[in-house]
Amino acid sequence: MIEGNKTLNVADYLPGLIGTVLDTGVTITGAEIAAECEIVGQNTTCWCGPGYVWSNYVCDNVNKCCNVYQCVANISNFTPLCLPIANVSLIGTLTGSSSSVQTMLTNAFNVLNAFNSLTMQASLLTGLNTYSHNFTVSLGAVFATSKVQGIITTLLTNPAIYTLNVKTLGLVYIEAPAGKLCYNSRQQLNCTSIEAMSKCVWQMSRGDEAPLTLGPGSEIMLSDTCTEMSAVTLLKTNGYWSGTYSCLFVTDNVAHMAMAPVDIALLPEASNVTSNPQTIDCSASSTTKVTITCSIFNSTETYKSQLKLGSMENLTPTKLESNGLIKYSADFTVNCLATGKPPSLTASCVLVNSLNQQRNFSASVSVIYPNDLFCAAEVISTRTWPKTKNNDTAVIDCTATGRQGTLTRKCNGKTWGQEVSLCVKAFLSNVASQASDFEKGLGATQGGAQYIFQSLKNNTASEEDGENSFGDISTAVNVFQTMKAASVNVPLGENLLPDFLESASSILNGSWEVGDKTQSGALASQYLSSVEGLVKSIRINTSEGYNASNIQLQVCKGGSGCNKTIFNVDIEVNATADMVKTVGLQSLANLLPKVGYENSLFPSIVVSSTVENNTQASVNIRLAFPNEEGINAAMQCVFWNVSEERWSDEGCVYVKGRGGEGYCQCNHLTSFSMLMSKYPISMPFLDQLTYIGLGVSICSLLAYIIIEFLVWSAVVKSNLSHFRHTALVNIALSLLLADCSFLASSFPSILNETLCLVLVVAKHYFFLAMFFWMLCLSLMLVHQLIFVFSRIGKKVYMILGFTIGYFCPTVTVAVTYVYYEEATSIPYYSSKTCWLTYQSPMQGSIHAFLFPVGTIVLVNMCSMLVVIATVLKPSGAETNKKGDKDAAKSIIKVILFLTPVFGGTWILGLFVFLIDDSSQFITYLVNYLFTILNSLQGFFILLTGCFAEKRVRDEILKIIVGKSAKEQNTTTSVAK
Repeated sequence: MIEGNKTLNVADYLPGLIGTVLDTGVTITGAEIAAECEIVGQNTTCWCGPGYVWSNYVCDNVNKCCNVYQCVANISNFTPLCLPIANVSLIGTLTGSSSSVQTMLTNAFNVLNAFNSLTMQASLLTGLNTYSHNFTVSLGAVFATSKVQGIITTLLTNPAIYTLNVKTLGLVYIEAPAGKLCYNSRQQLNCTSIEAMSKCVWQMSRGDEAPLTLGPGSEIMLSDTCTEMSAVTLLKTNGYWSGTYSCLFVTDNVAHMAMAPVDIALLPEASNVTSNPQTIDCSASSTTKVTITCSIFNSTETYKSQLKLGSMENLTPTKLESNGLIKYSADFTVNCLATGKPPSLTASCVLVNSLNQQRNFSASVSVIYPNDLFCAAEVISTRTWPKTKNNDTAVIDCTATGRQGTLTRKCNGKTWGQEVSLCVKAFLSNVASQASDFEKGLGATQGGAQYIFQSLKNNTASEEDGENSFGDISTAVNVFQTMKAASVNVPLGENLLPDFLESASSILNGSWEVGDKTQSGALASQYLSSVEGLVKSIRINTSEGYNASNIQLQVCKGGSGCNKTIFNVDIEVNATADMVKTVGLQSLANLLPKVGYENSLFPSIVVSSTVENNTQASVNIRLAFPNEEGINAAMQCVFWNVSEERWSDEGCVYVKGRGGEGYCQCNHLTSFSMLMSKYPISMPFLDQLTYIGLGVSICSLLAYIIIEFLVWSAVVKSNLSHFRHTALVNIALSLLLADCSFLASSFPSILNETLCLVLVVAKHYFFLAMFFWMLCLSLMLVHQLIFVFSRIGKKVYMILGFTIGYFCPTVTVAVTYVYYEEATSIPYYSSKTCWLTYQSPMQGSIHAFLFPVGTIVLVNMCSMLVVIATVLKPSGAETNKKGDKDAAKSIIKVILFLTPVFGGTWILGLFVFLIDDSSQFITYLVNYLFTILNSLQGFFILLTGCFAEKRVRDEILKIIVGKSAKEQNTTTSVAK
């Protein structure tokens, strides 16, 4: 504040302030007049400088100053007095019964500070006596949200106003990457509001399309904070994410908004490379012409294009835009007499964007030579099938009205196969696109999910477009799979059940039969997997289930059991769980592949049960199917193995009751042999043996560690004994912790993801630590026997032992975890088993357990052979042979006792992993032996580590006898 008389021209002195450094360290870089006040006697008249308006502090405390140029009031000491003009807009929508609302709105909003104008944008009659009005309020200053909400609340008390909401511009600041962004890059947008609000929403729009709300998805991530600051991260920029982004901070009827465009250098997500004719015909000429076309969806990006056919290329293909597609085409002349006569040529399309990023698409084009088998061109109705080479599949576009896609037909020798319609209803194709956007994060809200399932139900249940074709079914199943994947990020509510189940029921009535049984069987398997996954993912609160024509869902909540009847199948689930969901699917069993059961008759019904938060050790399921074949039929109970995509009878038995009636009983548990198997094992009593063995093992290991503590000073007298007992104690400690971790993870369904991961890491680490200490023990024994005069010092051995025993497993586990979490799509662990994963040979984290274990066991077995050979080697004179034989006999006996601490029994685990056929007797034998021997490994260590060593036995006996004698002496003295 500068004070002076009326003749003082303050503006002339302002430049002198520039460059001044204040006591606080602030340097003045610019100065201009914000406000001036004229004080005459007791009266003060103030006004704002050019480009400034009254502050809200002035306007709220002295109402008469609002929206006037000069204010006669004693406000010269207000801080701030005036602020720079801010361009703020309120964009509102009002619905009500009045056809004209401008005067009412102007009178309501002109009380805001720096009110400029209110403009009506549009007024439409939207219903009976209902109008929708869009208006904009222009302000020169920011405002408090509570003040505008107060105005709206007052207006809504008018019965002529139904709804009123406003969005603002100018109160939120958005930071967005500028310029054209690289395709497939990671980008982040940040928003900051000038005041805290209740919630925030991110939206994105493309062109003139309505904005879609963003949610968590596979390609987008939203920040957790959402009141004053919010961020959205695009994990993989592509054509889906190019558009205008809006962030909205919302409280009641007011939303503060900011917008920013994001321009991405696009590359096509998909392309269709085709040849005309589809097959290169070299059967009757030395050269032939072929047209290669590369089709992509319309794009705002201008691409450089290049087409190739074999070694030929065209750098300037013609470009044609039509029906929402861009087509690049080029003609090529093929030399039919080329050396080698390749059976096919590769047609490729290269598209380069404005940042020189490129994407390649290709397709194989078959060549027909003289003497090659082929199917002649054929016309069926309006469909023309082109000349096609043997074993190739011809593809033509759909011609039916209202459908998109293709029809396919395979050529077998000289005979055409069955036509397969992959034509899809146009509306159904749009639903699939919406589901794909939803999974990525675009429109990923509960409302978006409900719209997708409603649209799916309407388009699959409608009879106007005819029966659902194989293409319709395939598209609908794809929608189910996509929404199942999306449910990981966006919880799905029970309001989706009716639409979801009705659509899933409708497509079971469609045309599943095609010429290729493998194709239809694979689709049926995908259908079952996706329906089961969605039933499990949808969160049910109050619903008791839902029945459609081909699907019935029943829900049990709480309790220790669930008894339901679905399609005349009596189902009993014995489990103490929060919820049991049981779904029956009619007309599905015969569609699934029947590998191994080709001659069996399947009932039409497939029953699936999902148990949530089970607290019991096991889940027993009994299913009583109607027997339509009579009492003489051989019944067999099977379940659908999702991982192997086949029927299996593992863990399921048929129990025959009175009168020929019977039921299926299934029991799938977790057994110890799972550690070395590719998939969860289910065999009778295997889990009970595991738990009994582990209980005995844990008690034995605790006893062993206590005994070692008691006898250590008396038994450990030399370096050799110190090495041996140090290794044994660490083996026992590692095995004890591993066994405890295994028991804690026996029931994965009741564990959360974090605890499951911790237990997987613990098992992985402690089992490996046990084996690496076994390696130290075996190498030490071999060294002592071979290098008799070269002793290892205690310090050196301790350093080597702890480095190998604990550092090596630490590195193995850490590298495995980081690799599978960051570098591959295969997860480090499975939440269903709380153990490492197996996907295929050399793929899966379980190999980071198998390879170290297998290598160490092999080395230890070699060490054992070396020890045996050394012990049996003749030494001394003939007269000493008898003594040598006794020595060799006793040493071999000791080595046989050391087999448990050399990990010899784990060889069986390698066979468990390698054996695939679960129906063979040898499979059962190996699994039972592995489980029994290795679950009791702690007991064997107690036997070999304590009771097999005479000095330990003697010391234990001394402790026991000495204690008894002491007690006896104490008793005698008291008696006297």
